[in-house]
Amino acid sequence: MESNYIRFTALSGSKSEAALCYLLEIDEAKIMLDCGWNDAFNVDDLRQLKRVAKDVDACLLSHATLHHLGALAYAKSYLGLRAQTYATFPVMDMGRLSLYDIWQSKRSTEDFKTFNLEDIDQAFEAITCLRYHQPTTLTGKCKGITITAYAAGHTVGGTIWKISKDTESILYAVDYNHRKDKHLDPTVLLSKDGTTPNDFRLPSLMITDAFNAGETHPSRADRDKALLATLATGGSVLLPTDSSTRLLELAYMLDSYWMANRVPFPLILLTNFSYRTAHFATSMMEWMGDTVRSQLTETRENPFQFKYLRLCQRLSDLDRYPGPKVVLASNLSMETGFAREVFLKLDWSQNPRNTLILTERALPGELARYLYDEWKEGVGELSSKDVGSEVQLDTILSLKVDRKVPLEGAELAEFNAAEEARREREAAEAALQERNRRTMLEEENESDDDESMDGDLIEIDTLLTKSGSHDVYMKDATKSGGFFKQTQSYRMFPFQERRKKIDDYGESIVVEHFLSASSGAVGGAGPDTNGDVKMNEAGDDLMGDVAVKGENDEGKDVMDPDMIHPEDSVPSKYVSSEEDFIIRCKVRYVDLEGRSDESAMQTILQAIAPKKLILIHGTEDKTAALSEAYLGMSDMTREIYTPSVGEILNVSEVTNMYKIHLTDALLSSLNFSKLGEYDLAYLVGQVQIPAGSTAPVLGMPVIESTLTGAGAGAAAGGENGEQRRITGPEATGEPSGVSTSTALTTTTTTTTHAPVDETSLSGPSSASTALALQQHQQLLHQHQQQLELLEREHKPVFVGDIRLTEFKDRTLKQAGIHAEFMGEGVLVCNGVVAIRKVEQTGQILLEGSPMTRDYYRVRHLLYEQFAIL
Repeated sequence: MESNYIRFTALSGSKSEAALCYLLEIDEAKIMLDCGWNDAFNVDDLRQLKRVAKDVDACLLSHATLHHLGALAYAKSYLGLRAQTYATFPVMDMGRLSLYDIWQSKRSTEDFKTFNLEDIDQAFEAITCLRYHQPTTLTGKCKGITITAYAAGHTVGGTIWKISKDTESILYAVDYNHRKDKHLDPTVLLSKDGTTPNDFRLPSLMITDAFNAGETHPSRADRDKALLATLATGGSVLLPTDSSTRLLELAYMLDSYWMANRVPFPLILLTNFSYRTAHFATSMMEWMGDTVRSQLTETRENPFQFKYLRLCQRLSDLDRYPGPKVVLASNLSMETGFAREVFLKLDWSQNPRNTLILTERALPGELARYLYDEWKEGVGELSSKDVGSEVQLDTILSLKVDRKVPLEGAELAEFNAAEEARREREAAEAALQERNRRTMLEEENESDDDESMDGDLIEIDTLLTKSGSHDVYMKDATKSGGFFKQTQSYRMFPFQERRKKIDDYGESIVVEHFLSASSGAVGGAGPDTNGDVKMNEAGDDLMGDVAVKGENDEGKDVMDPDMIHPEDSVPSKYVSSEEDFIIRCKVRYVDLEGRSDESAMQTILQAIAPKKLILIHGTEDKTAALSEAYLGMSDMTREIYTPSVGEILNVSEVTNMYKIHLTDALLSSLNFSKLGEYDLAYLVGQVQIPAGSTAPVLGMPVIESTLTGAGAGAAAGGENGEQRRITGPEATGEPSGVSTSTALTTTTTTTTHAPVDETSLSGPSSASTALALQQHQQLLHQHQQQLELLEREHKPVFVGDIRLTEFKDRTLKQAGIHAEFMGEGVLVCNGVVAIRKVEQTGQILLEGSPMTRDYYRVRHLLYEQFAIL
């Protein structure tokens, strides 16, 4: 009897709102779920990750935010993480952009050396990209494990992971959204009719978050109305946001509002890579929601080619837009980036007419979280339908301010002198290397063909001595000046063509001779072979092929005006100081996080009905409260775990499963029925253990006098290959797990016959010997008849489950059959056929007249929902 060994360890983000990072162990395989970090980039936060990074076999990324993948580049370069990483295409592209933006923001204010752009590129170029609903089988230690990505509805490309092996299925679902966004469809966990697709029902283990426990969201229409009403206060509005994910929801919504209402003041997106963000968004339409795709189909215009959103990449760009304006700026935490710089400007934070709108809650200890707490204290208790109004701030904040300032005076002179010395030293080293290279090249040429070189020397001597080889006519050109001495005046130096070096592959070339001027840009900038735009070490976005048209641009392509930041080339230093800031602006929180609230979470979990549940990513109080709420639900599992960081949970489940191989003959005789991702069949076979092996084999029933056989009537199920899942003939219900191995239930009956010693038949008592042989043959004949009878008398078994609501809305509706519920759960089809489900036994009763055609049509459709064995 075997079962999969499953362990779960929280490396970060358990009983807290810290970044998400978890380790899931299935037998020998170690799978890391997310690899998050926050924008403080404190290496001490990665202690648990450092301990296991080298042993991880696979890494799954769910969203393109720092809290889900911020530590990936550092772990790959400095912690020894060598695992294959899996993510969707948008998570890879937008995730890399998020790290680009935060790296540039950090470099603008401090000497940030935790990781660099090369680390980011190496980590993300190694990602294996998947599409939704694409099962992928892992290799190596993860052999036999299948992963599948599904839409989470929180960010573009955001993923819910389903991990399957044998009979186990694990669901990793964090930060999902059951509501439809402006640019995204809701999560696949909940259908429109309030049910959950069969792919997600009854998993062995579900890992989900408690971040929004205790939260109740007002309607989306009320929240949008509150946000747009705040924009019309007459002052400037600042919306801190991330640089690539939830930013798209705000940008799309506000640009559409500007287009519909002709708002007179400018709408600005201020991030380090705003042009790149807009460019990537236009190329991800297949990952967007129905609203965006239908707009593209109807108008033939890409909604993310913004018409009113001005793209800026430097703080000084705001000076071009005087007066009231709406600014979307990174970063969300307001600990670094343009959002912090704009907020702390004296002419902004001290203006009572300006408003700060928070659309997400930051982590505790961050500036944005402090301002959220101030707003929450100001509005007091809110009802479930109340969005909350603005709160006027009048306080003094003492903050640590990091700046990058130009060098002046003696510091500048010292820097210039050091730079001059460095350039001279580099020039000298380059000249020495060039001389060494030329010397080595000449030596190689000389050693290529000594005989050829000797002939060349003879030709040179001839050229030097023959007539006509001078600049001017010389009368004594051949006059000898002594023994082996010739006159050397006015001789021309002859030209010698270098011989081409030839190897086994043809002519050898010098790569430097073929480099174009563009490929030698500073820091290796320019497009790479994949068409992606790279950046130099200063973090400058050198993308030159992205154009965005504005309202007043008269059809002219507007390129990024300052793709290379000139301040990066100015000699500067980093300084840090404690300063006090007077804050008199207004603040308001409007929840546009794109996460499900507690009510929706409970509905989804009730529909999924996991056998075991692990709650992560929420404060200790919220996690405990949500656990108590789930335990209070009668139809929820009792096995709910709330681990702490570093705690190892053993969530293995013992199952009556035996692995057994099927012979080719038996496998080819089976008639399989499809049910979801499984193939099921009924079989009658005989268990044998081949000589020299301990592995049992299930083959065709063969009765021999010298063999001990076991007849078994069972049902087999599997996906591919020669191993199938075996269940008893009376088993019903849904199959669970992956069928790459075979399970033989304990209901299998085994009949054993003692072998007959044929040497005893030659004894003196021939009568007793004949009688023993006759009895043995009768026993074998009876056993053969039992096997044949077992196979012949097998009654068809319906395997699977059906929900009458789904059957009505999908199957019957597509077949053109009108159906409606009458009485207590009775589904009446075309008024002549009734379907009823007995809840106690799970039986499906079909009632109607066999004389009608509708009866057979409905019965056929009903049979298609099951695997009939």
